[in-house]
Amino acid sequence: MFTKIPSLRVLAAPATAMVLILALAVLEDRHFDQKSALLLALVTAVAVAELLPAAALGLVLVGLTLQCLRVFPLVFQSGVLNYAVVPVALFFAVLGWGQRSRWVPAAAAVVSAGLVTATWFTDQTWINFVFGTQIYGRGPLRTLTYAFLIFGAFAALNLAACAAGTAMKRASRSQRAQKAAEERLRLTATELAVEQERNRIASELHDVLAHSLTIIVSQADGMRFIHRTEPEAVDRAAGVISESARTALVETRRLVEQFSPAPACPASHPGSELRDLARRLGDSGLQVRLRETGAPWPVDGHRRQAIVRLAQESLTNAFKHGDRSRGADLTLDWDNDGVELRVLSTLGPDDGGQRPERAGHGIPGMRARAAAAGGRLETTRDARSFSVTAWLPRTAADRNEADPDGPEVMAEDPGVTARDTGDPVLAGVKP
Repeated sequence: MFTKIPSLRVLAAPATAMVLILALAVLEDRHFDQKSALLLALVTAVAVAELLPAAALGLVLVGLTLQCLRVFPLVFQSGVLNYAVVPVALFFAVLGWGQRSRWVPAAAAVVSAGLVTATWFTDQTWINFVFGTQIYGRGPLRTLTYAFLIFGAFAALNLAACAAGTAMKRASRSQRAQKAAEERLRLTATELAVEQERNRIASELHDVLAHSLTIIVSQADGMRFIHRTEPEAVDRAAGVISESARTALVETRRLVEQFSPAPACPASHPGSELRDLARRLGDSGLQVRLRETGAPWPVDGHRRQAIVRLAQESLTNAFKHGDRSRGADLTLDWDNDGVELRVLSTLGPDDGGQRPERAGHGIPGMRARAAAAGGRLETTRDARSFSVTAWLPRTAADRNEADPDGPEVMAEDPGVTARDTGDPVLAGVKP
């Protein structure tokens, strides 16, 4: 009882005992004298049954034994409704009983039924009143038959109470086990979410810092050799270092701000971010040719960031491992179902057709990012080139959030890219 409110379950047995004693006092018009001794003993057993089940069972058996020995008043004086308290005491005793010696409550139920039967036949006036005829002196078989019927009735009632207590106890245990399993599942889900968020943050920081630091290191190494002979180039390199560091700081701050609740970013075109990326790499020595085909459409903030990060990681790998003198090609192919991002670069002379793929970042991290955005990523390499191809699907939100003024088109800047007409223009070519 009260399994959903554990703090109230302790009060269930005492409350039931109070209800029983009040109900019997009203029904039998009791005045709580010596005739109520058995009732008080049985009600006390009910009150302590769940907390002290062994003591409660002992109190029930002692009370019935004292009545059978005529220490307590017999049935005709104490009342027959007292015996209705015995199954209630057995029920609460089973609820509080431990795992060991689980047969004890059932044995107490049978013994108490035998004591009640013996008490009934000890009180000759009562037994003759119940059956409306003279039982004594009519033969032992007739007497044993009536005794068996009385014993069977009380034993069945007591055992049913024990069975009900066992069923409720198992249901309560099952409920606790279910709650424990749900709590473990909740903790596991929380730990998984934390781990996924940790991996996402690591991937974001890798993409932000690896790109900017690669450019900074490259420019700093170049300044060591040209600072005396080409001061103008040193100024340009210092500007690139400053801009790359500032960009890394801004993007890191933006990443940290994502941890606070904020409204979702509106759908837009990733053109300006890709142009800035191409310009920074062009200033650092890797000319990026941007090309866009198809009809662009606005992309939601999450997948727009995925496009930029995939392009950034691919071009950073091309900057680190490829032949910078040949540049790299970045193509966005738009269609009604999704957008395809392709980055093609030429391998460096020392690459030997191989490009490192570090577990947890790099290419594996790019595949995970594309999958998180609902798409896929593939890489191909041969003896001279390395290409990355990512495809991200167009969602219903993209279709519903179309920009009425038209999406931003990268070809608007003739110094960065060309649409599918004409030759591509080098990005970031130094004047």
